[in-house]
Amino acid sequence: MTRQKFPKTVKLGSDTFTLRLMTVQDRTAILTFANHLSEGDLLFMRRDVTKPEAVDAWINDIQAGHATSILVEDEHGIVAYGTLYFNQLFWNRHLGEIRVLVSSPYRGHGIGTRLTRELMKFAQEMELEKIVTYMAVDDRGARTVVEELGFKPEAILADWVKTRDERHHDLLIMSTSLVEMQA
Repeated sequence: MTRQKFPKTVKLGSDTFTLRLMTVQDRTAILTFANHLSEGDLLFMRRDVTKPEAVDAWINDIQAGHATSILVEDEHGIVAYGTLYFNQLFWNRHLGEIRVLVSSPYRGHGIGTRLTRELMKFAQEMELEKIVTYMAVDDRGARTVVEELGFKPEAILADWVKTRDERHHDLLIMSTSLVEMQA
């Protein structure tokens, strides 16, 4: 089982990170991490994890079995996280949604790619058929990461994202078939 392989230590480039599953005990650490993110890091979050109630809702999703989250840490603490959401509605029970956030100083180390791969392993083990991810159209870095993993554009929704600074952006939906990957 994929869960039993955590925590694990991985070397990405010349840096060493610990990947572990998030638990209820991580509430304060997540809030500390979020409050140290740059405004740019916070622009396109689906949940404002700088707010305790948003972190509580996230933890509730994990406890209810609707999400699995992986935290990435170095000697300074959390530097990134990735979450696989699933089983939200009956009609999309074959889908999973991946959300990944890597703090800006740690981008370009392969963390986002590694997190996405790890979450895709969970999704395959759960026999999900398709993974989707959402991002701002102008987030070229995130798009490159998921395209390298086989994700393809599905749709663009105009003015779908409203950032913390009240600006509107188009939302890009990308997906990949896990069924095709297993064939």
